[in-house]
Amino acid sequence: MPTPALELPLPDPVTLSDAQQRGANCVWCAAPLANATAHDLGARPLDAHGVSVLWFPRCCRTCWKDRS
Repeated sequence: MPTPALELPLPDPVTLSDAQQRGANCVWCAAPLANATAHDLGARPLDAHGVSVLWFPRCCRTCWKDRS
């Protein structure tokens, strides 16, 4: 049975590139993503300078298959 997206551990957003943080690149392998092929990993709470915000990470299909 696949692991639900919200249960997958993610890299620390501080360690990711701007493109990975924005969801333009995969959070794991940094491959560029297209809207048609990106896998949404769900909204994640994140503390940004003392303010609670939501982060919307995405990944490529290959990384999704490898981790789910």
